[in-house]
Amino acid sequence: MIAAVGCTATDDGAAPAGTRPPTGAAGSGPDRTRPVLAFVQPEKRAVMLADAAGRTWRAAPTDAAPPPSEVVWSPDARRLAWLDEANASGTGEIHIYDVAKGTVHSEPCPCHGVGFLGRDVATLAADGTSLALFPPGYPAERAHRVTLGKAQGAYAQLAVGGPDDVIVFAVLPEGPGVTRGQGTVSAVDRRGTVRGLLPPTKPTTFRDALRAPDGKALAWGTSDSGGACWTRSTLLTHSGATAEEPVRHLPDDAAFRRALIGDRQRSLGSFARAGDGLTVTYGPLASCQVIGPERFVSYYVRGGVHTFLGTGLLGIALGGDGRVARLAMDVSSTGLARAQSGVAGYTGTLTLSSGGREQTLGKGVSAFAFTPAESTAAQPPAAAPQPPGAAVTTVDDHGARLPEAVVRLARQIEEAAARGDTERLVALCGTCRPGVHQWIRGKDGAAAVLRAIRAHPGRNGTEGLMYPALGSCVDQPEQDITCTPQQLEDVALLGLRPDEGNVDYGGVVYDSWSGGAAMVPLLVRTDAKGAAVWTGLAAG
Repeated sequence: MIAAVGCTATDDGAAPAGTRPPTGAAGSGPDRTRPVLAFVQPEKRAVMLADAAGRTWRAAPTDAAPPPSEVVWSPDARRLAWLDEANASGTGEIHIYDVAKGTVHSEPCPCHGVGFLGRDVATLAADGTSLALFPPGYPAERAHRVTLGKAQGAYAQLAVGGPDDVIVFAVLPEGPGVTRGQGTVSAVDRRGTVRGLLPPTKPTTFRDALRAPDGKALAWGTSDSGGACWTRSTLLTHSGATAEEPVRHLPDDAAFRRALIGDRQRSLGSFARAGDGLTVTYGPLASCQVIGPERFVSYYVRGGVHTFLGTGLLGIALGGDGRVARLAMDVSSTGLARAQSGVAGYTGTLTLSSGGREQTLGKGVSAFAFTPAESTAAQPPAAAPQPPGAAVTTVDDHGARLPEAVVRLARQIEEAAARGDTERLVALCGTCRPGVHQWIRGKDGAAAVLRAIRAHPGRNGTEGLMYPALGSCVDQPEQDITCTPQQLEDVALLGLRPDEGNVDYGGVVYDSWSGGAAMVPLLVRTDAKGAAVWTGLAAG
């Protein structure tokens, strides 16, 4: 989790319509003429802006409906656009904010998706037959429609804009060669010409999209679904030039493997352009998997290479002059704070780092975006250290602190096992039966002890503690055997595989016997004087 340093600088006031905002000189209020970042705060029902110094102000309120899932900047950062989801009448609203005037114009819009086609705000009509374009002079200058050469259907959406065309994703009906949620990706220009970007027999699923600074190449996240809680998202990139298959990008480092979001369930929570690369955050599925900071992993992707940026973030974006925006998890005893009903994912605390200083911009933030100029100016970041390797833990399998004597003994066992010193292990297990000593001295005894002692222990009745405690757990919230974050760490540590035969739960079940090296739990207890004693093996 990112710890903010310094004070929060906020100013929720909006500049009066038609007035010139303050310039934001040193020591004064925010520089309203030069924002670098926009973000959404659902609980405050506000779209907020921040300048390069981290000073914030409210651009516009949002109504009581679910807040916007994204905000989109114009290429020159003079305007900001967002959509509200459809209300009970079936008609949402489009909002266009003028940065210089500090005013927002809103009107009903039965439309799907928003972006910029050059300097015009663009959105796709709800029936998928036309684009609506709002010029820079809107509303004084009238909006107009462009009929598409090929209708895209009622489930189509404008995915991302560009200087010469916009990208539209259109869902195909399920059938031979087309599974749930798959569709086409097309470029649509100002004349309504629709140009397919995928081979006819290679549909894709779709989540969000980005465009390269040159307005050609694009990236999007998939949403391959095998059911409500069996969705898997992956980053794809495409040249944007011809009808060709996209390139798949997925990390395979220690942090990603430890997150247990590999093969079946995985969300692509956030991604953003960063110079000639992009940032991306993978995590568990909201409401379907157990949530923990180590399961959210962030990367900078450039030329097919993943640079690890850290864990515990819902999103990260890079700007000019070394600025970094981080949306960190809001963690409490009850878990992660959900966004308002109807908003995908969670909210977090947004910080802005610059010149070695980090400021908190806001709490309860659901979405954020640097201006195009900021994103384009971003430089490749340095890699963050990978999570530390396996070591003796100080908490049990439910997060409760262990007695210091137990931790000291566990570390002594770990040190001896790491050296392969079986005689020292036998001495530490002095009260153990001869059969246990024989097992320790065996070919794989020290290695087995090392694996076990680095896992989280759990209560084992009158026997004391058992290393590891994991028997069986499910990666699904609110079940009788829901995995704790500590148990999931042990699943990764021990290399356990999903129990394919268990169909009693709606999530992935892990058993201590399902894959990985054979495990014989160690037994440790404390005596009447509080000393920790290794008493033997749970298997005898």
